[in-house]
Amino acid sequence: MVGKGYRKFIKQKEKRTITKTPLVFAAPIQKKEKNFKFPWLGIKISMVLILLVAAVYYFFFSASFRINEIIVEGNSLVGRDEIVATIQPSGNNIFRFSSPDAEKILLEKFSQIRSLEIYKGIPDALKIIVAEREGRVVWQSGEKFYLIGSEGVVAKEILASEFLELPHIVDKKNLQVRPGERILSPSFVAFVINLNDHFFEAVNIKPSHFEVPETTFDINLYTDAGFFVKLNTMRSSKKQLESVKTIVANYRPDIHEYVDIRIDGWAYYK
Repeated sequence: MVGKGYRKFIKQKEKRTITKTPLVFAAPIQKKEKNFKFPWLGIKISMVLILLVAAVYYFFFSASFRINEIIVEGNSLVGRDEIVATIQPSGNNIFRFSSPDAEKILLEKFSQIRSLEIYKGIPDALKIIVAEREGRVVWQSGEKFYLIGSEGVVAKEILASEFLELPHIVDKKNLQVRPGERILSPSFVAFVINLNDHFFEAVNIKPSHFEVPETTFDINLYTDAGFFVKLNTMRSSKKQLESVKTIVANYRPDIHEYVDIRIDGWAYYK
């Protein structure tokens, strides 16, 4: 038999055990509700992309900016149709048309063009300003005639009947000439022009044409009076004109073939 004291001990022990053991209550897990957000950022990006694509198409591919009008100014040696046909701008988009490329093509093809500029007129016009190599003298080599500018560059081949008002120089060696080449020095061209412009004023005789016998250091000026003048292009044209004036004034009846004033301080006639 168990004593009362033992039963009391057992009850106290159970009481302590129950007191120390806490009751665990499992609370139900609450799920958070998700708030729906409208995708404004994605829509904004999409709208920007759509507008960008539309702008690119409108400015670079639509008919609104196709080149329809082409203005060419300053040209006389090169025809407008030749210039337009070379770069073929008609129908091209004005923003995609490359002005530097067109300028390069024109300068390479037409030696008579010294420089040019191309301006774009929005929405559909081009303006081409041409600066040509002005014709200053006519150079004859064999049966061919060429227009030469003040810089000594061959502008183009011409007909014998063209530019009759310009000084005419005959190359006795008949060297081959190509448009775009520099065959004369600017000083030589200036020398010939000055003589041609002032010869009649100095001696009252009209110049006919010039001839280059060997090199451009020497040149012969032929006259309507039947004689020619041998000149040195490295000397002053003004001083040589004064010498010719003196010789012709004093010895004109004795001059039948030529007057040679190439050496400074000396003059010969025949």
